[in-house]
Amino acid sequence: MYMPKRIEVFTGERLDCLLPHHPYLLLLQKEDWREYLLLIAEIYDILEDDNTRLPFEAIRAVTIKFYSAKQFSSLESKIHQFFSIMIGELQVLRDSHDQFGNRYIETTRAGRQLLQLFETLLSQRTRYTGTGAETLLSALNDILISRQQITEEEALSHHREKIKAYQKDMQRIQQKGLDHAELLPIPHSNEALFSQAEEVAGHILSSIEDVKTAIERQRQELAAQYFTGNRSAGQSLNAVAEFYEGLFISPEYASYSQAKQLLSHLEGYSARFSIKDIDHLLHKIRQNELISEPELNRSQLRGFMRHFAQADHSIQEKVKSQIKLLQQQVQYAISTDIQGLQGTLHSILAQMFAKKEAVTSFFKNHPVAVLLASEFEVGPVIPFSFEIPAATESLALQDETLDLQEQKALFLALLQAEEATLQSILLRLQRQLREKGLVSLGNYPMERGFAEYYVLSEADLFDPQILKMPAGHQDLLINTKYGEFILQNAPIYNFSMKEAHVKS
Repeated sequence: MYMPKRIEVFTGERLDCLLPHHPYLLLLQKEDWREYLLLIAEIYDILEDDNTRLPFEAIRAVTIKFYSAKQFSSLESKIHQFFSIMIGELQVLRDSHDQFGNRYIETTRAGRQLLQLFETLLSQRTRYTGTGAETLLSALNDILISRQQITEEEALSHHREKIKAYQKDMQRIQQKGLDHAELLPIPHSNEALFSQAEEVAGHILSSIEDVKTAIERQRQELAAQYFTGNRSAGQSLNAVAEFYEGLFISPEYASYSQAKQLLSHLEGYSARFSIKDIDHLLHKIRQNELISEPELNRSQLRGFMRHFAQADHSIQEKVKSQIKLLQQQVQYAISTDIQGLQGTLHSILAQMFAKKEAVTSFFKNHPVAVLLASEFEVGPVIPFSFEIPAATESLALQDETLDLQEQKALFLALLQAEEATLQSILLRLQRQLREKGLVSLGNYPMERGFAEYYVLSEADLFDPQILKMPAGHQDLLINTKYGEFILQNAPIYNFSMKEAHVKS
């Protein structure tokens, strides 16, 4: 079997891709990397104590306090540089906005691994290979016996074989002694098992960020699938249900659900593990003096259950926020669809009113009857005049205004509609450029009125790959839903793609 050599793996292309994207290497290239590392550690302590998501202004106050002690001449510039590097370049912090436009800061997997790496280097912990080898073989063998790949009969057969194997191992122990046992757990040292537990705990907490990313990705993919095509209002109502269905079967969320179930506080003799509470396990290990006191005091496992509970809460909040965004998108899609339905109904009623005789004769020739199954006799049918003599109450005029939340929701819906229109105009122009190579605004068929003329006039600002060249002035005929308009002496431009221009 051929095994690739390291010189084949560590190629120049792979190293070039690693340097600009890996936070471990990028941080050490900064002149102030020690200050950055201290401030990152302080921010992560606050985020992990306060549910891993805080308003941006709260984290900004921490940076102001940190750099004020350093007495920088330009404090605002230093703070802006810090957040630009941490969020945009190193990606050890993530900023997000809720449906009301409020900005938040949260942790990332890269940030957790960065701090874990430096903590391991500073503490000089011993790494053990025995537990890692057992985990390696167990993971690869579990792939072969995955529950999703075997039938119920195969699972029962697997357990019967295991029972036979344990019975034979019990006979070997009774006949030849404990040293000849083959199925007992491998006798690792306590220190090796404790180190393996710490490493796995760090991976569990850092992978929480992958779960939140999967939640957001599921909402984005579903929104792109639902709201970019033509779907009816009834079909759009299924979006929330499909969001949960797709989320629960995603590998990241399914793994998180398994971890949450295993780490449940519910103890029981029938459970896979008799003790599930990490804090309880650490207490018993300390009580029996199985691990040294200094090792237990500096272990990351001491606050693991609290951090996992906070991470679980942040995941549920992430799901709620994505559901709110998805509901707003569904509401906007339904309202847009209803507007189109109203236009269709108005058109149908206008046609029926214009052709009264044909409609009347149709219903006479094809009468509509409804059969009502009832145990009681139907009484006489009396035509109703729809005239109710009643005095009309006079209503005082009221000033109705939108509150702040309704205004923000309205502005968000308008912004999404404008972004969709702009993207559609640019995609149409790009398609024309790929087909023709050169497009002139003077004879370009515009379909979206003055909005399309404005976007095309500034196309190079919206898409840097488009090259805009002035081509004089000309009267333009623009079609809108209100009629045709002539834009006199309008600036005309020729468009092409920069790549095609450079090649020519």
